[in-house]
Amino acid sequence: MSIKLTFAILASLVLPAAAMAQGQVEPQKLNAVLCKTESQAIAFASSMAGGQTEPMAVNAVNKASGSEVCGRYIGYAVVEIEKTANHRGSLFMLAGLRFAEDGKLAWTASWVTPFNGAKLERGA
Repeated sequence: MSIKLTFAILASLVLPAAAMAQGQVEPQKLNAVLCKTESQAIAFASSMAGGQTEPMAVNAVNKASGSEVCGRYIGYAVVEIEKTANHRGSLFMLAGLRFAEDGKLAWTASWVTPFNGAKLERGA
């Protein structure tokens, strides 16, 4: 991954967090698949990156957990947390969204790229 891409990802994480700290974030209309935990969101994104369709990926995560933990959400939410995670050699962008209706937190993840830390340059 290039240094410019790394800085772009970091900037995309810092700027929304700074705006939220200043109280400038308002709930936005959302239509996305959300999960109860970060690990479930990563499992969903991994399934999607592996070629499964959305319904199949949701079903696989729900079946693995033994209950309905992922599903489509249509409503208003605020992005409260954004971060990246390296899971089994892949880089994921995670977002924690706070529902406007009841204040609960849910997670979404998207697969970014296979991650190989050895390719990162220092001081470039």
